[in-house]
Amino acid sequence: MKLTKQERIGIFIIAIIVIIAVGIFMFIVPKAETIGQTNKSLDNKRAELTAAVEKQATKEPLKQQVLDAYDAGQNLADMFFTDMTTYQADMEFKKFVEQLDCNVFIDTYSIGEPGTSSLSTYFFTKSDVQYPLKIYATQGVEESEEQVAAAARRDILMNTLGSEQTVGSIAINLTVCAIDNEELLKFADEVNNYEVEEAGGKTRKAIMIGGISMEYKEVGEKYAKLIEDIEAEAEKAAQAELKKNFPDAKWDTDNQNNNTDNNTTGGTDNEDEKEEGAVSVSDTIYELSTTLTFYSVTRMQDPAAQLDAQDGTAS
Repeated sequence: MKLTKQERIGIFIIAIIVIIAVGIFMFIVPKAETIGQTNKSLDNKRAELTAAVEKQATKEPLKQQVLDAYDAGQNLADMFFTDMTTYQADMEFKKFVEQLDCNVFIDTYSIGEPGTSSLSTYFFTKSDVQYPLKIYATQGVEESEEQVAAAARRDILMNTLGSEQTVGSIAINLTVCAIDNEELLKFADEVNNYEVEEAGGKTRKAIMIGGISMEYKEVGEKYAKLIEDIEAEAEKAAQAELKKNFPDAKWDTDNQNNNTDNNTTGGTDNEDEKEEGAVSVSDTIYELSTTLTFYSVTRMQDPAAQLDAQDGTAS
């Protein structure tokens, strides 16, 4: 069948359109997708480059912050002991005893095994009572810049140091003896003020005393004697009141006299024994049983060398 000239031209045009369409789908569309992916990848790389440049810009400030934090914290570590064995804790305790400036002696003591303890920071919170007149009087009053700065610093410290920190510790159980309770109180002050000569200066060491519970014998004896006298006076007053209200009642005066004589005699015997007998050592010695805890941390190494090494690796 012979095609006319117009049919041949139409077929030729259709063929050209098909070839163009096939070329577009086979060559142009994939290349366009590749270009789009390449542009997206380029944008990602540009973002990474920008982030890297910004991070590089913070390198020196961060390095300085690390060094400043180390300088600020290295002195805080001075107040702690280094990690100690039981033997080392014994030696430190003996050094502490040698420096005591109070008239006490250590009766007994025992050292536990090294362990850990949790320390937390205490922040004092001032109680603020609110009432209508106070609110009315202080309305519109703004805090000073110093107060705002202090509150901001307190919030930072509470967020940074509010959580408990675990440190090394070793406990020493001991019994301290003295001839006066005041000396035992001085011993407690010595614990709180214990300092060690280090690096050309004195450093207060982290020692905690477990608690103080003392018995004041003189006060106890005075109160006991006072109660005894009050009871005796009350007994006499009661008997007198009974006799007054019941005059016809028969009273066993012999038994009462015997009780009175026995009480008097007993008191005399005790006084004689106290005068004649020797004073017991336990009557003149005051004891305090407590626990001393030595806290320790491992000192952080100076980060300057490591930071310099990282700079060399990065370059």
